[in-house]
Amino acid sequence: MADVIVGRFALIDLIAKGGSGSVWRAWDSKTQELCAAKVLRQRDSADLMRFVREKGVSFDHPHLLTPYGWGAEDEHVVIAMPLVSGGTLESVVKTRGKLAEPAVVVILDQLLSGLSHVHSQGWIHRDVKPANIMFEPRGRQFPASRLADFGIAVHETDVRFTHVGMVNGTPGYMAPELFAMAEPAPSHDLYAAGVVALVALNGPIKLHDGSFRPDELTQLLRGVTPKLSAVIRGLVAAQPENRYQDADTVRRDLPRVPAGYPLAHADGTPLDLQDTLDPLPPNAPGAARPERPAPQVAPASMEAIRSGQVQQGFSVGSASPQTGPQWATGPGGPPGPGRTAPGPGAPGGGGPATGHVTTPHTGAATTTGETGGQDAQRRRSTMIAIGLGAGTALVLGMIVAIVLLMVFDGSASALVGGSGTSGIDAAFAEVEVGQECVASDEGVIALTPEGAYVACTATDEGHVFG
Repeated sequence: MADVIVGRFALIDLIAKGGSGSVWRAWDSKTQELCAAKVLRQRDSADLMRFVREKGVSFDHPHLLTPYGWGAEDEHVVIAMPLVSGGTLESVVKTRGKLAEPAVVVILDQLLSGLSHVHSQGWIHRDVKPANIMFEPRGRQFPASRLADFGIAVHETDVRFTHVGMVNGTPGYMAPELFAMAEPAPSHDLYAAGVVALVALNGPIKLHDGSFRPDELTQLLRGVTPKLSAVIRGLVAAQPENRYQDADTVRRDLPRVPAGYPLAHADGTPLDLQDTLDPLPPNAPGAARPERPAPQVAPASMEAIRSGQVQQGFSVGSASPQTGPQWATGPGGPPGPGRTAPGPGAPGGGGPATGHVTTPHTGAATTTGETGGQDAQRRRSTMIAIGLGAGTALVLGMIVAIVLLMVFDGSASALVGGSGTSGIDAAFAEVEVGQECVASDEGVIALTPEGAYVACTATDEGHVFG
């Protein structure tokens, strides 16, 4: 039987643990819906004050995740929030890899949209980080992210719930001036948003207290479009006066990602945000209600390959491709047991050439005639061997030449176009919508003069940016 708190929230299973409590999937008997219930784990007054603070922060915004109800009973305190189960930005980057730039821009824009609303109400979040950015389980549709965990948020008119000499926040995401005991400000959330963008672009990186070194920031922004690079530099500027001061200005300076633009990870894998929670237990409260469709699993054969149940990728009865019968015997070697003798003109053939015809003698053969015939045959065999040797040398020379051309051509391409990739991708050259591109650039992104992302796409007429 599930634990029921304040006669309303039935706890089902644990989702996560945090510094100020644990989060459970729960059933809200009042709304008749599943929810996320944050339950107080420790009993000291500071945590209770933070719970009071978080339950008092409530926003109606598509990119914020705040409480809609709360209750207390004996030693339990619970805050109820909508259930968002598509995972966090931290988990997505850790398990599936860093994101391509357009996906980072979309998520950063949504985060800034939420922060703009938070700051307009006089609040400062103070704990913006990838672990607090949650996704709706929308699969490959345009993502919907929400900023969560307002446990240490502070209002500009309120007292600070920290002891003198202590700083609240997550190391690596805190603006440098906070370590000099600066008062909380909206620009501190914007600094953290810039760090979030760097993590999304690079994957998990080693963060440290204090500002980014110039060479460090240059390395983290390698390959990023100049437009987004300038925005991120403005977010994580070391000096507060050089940093963005409001989220709306940042959003105006961001590149634009058209609706429906295919978002992906840096390796080209589509961004696919599926439900991360297990199906409800059969006897759990709310288990009888309609559930989201389960994520589609791979076909059985591919799943068997992925899980290692299949040890090879070809059927046992299929023949292995051969490069030619001459390589079966080895150059110059006679056919061994079970081998097929070389065909016409093949090097290493032990018998007479198939194209040689012996004319029968009508008269009696003499010893001298036999000797002359043997000498003539030896000369013919010698000429054939010389011809075959010259032919083999020519073929091998051509093969070596082709290999050398491929090697040096690849090196030249790498020098011209970066790491063997398209020069358009490296430079993010400005292009016009409808401008022609080549097949090898399919999927490459570029920017229009207006700052919108476009990609090289195949059409019936050829490849164009659109």
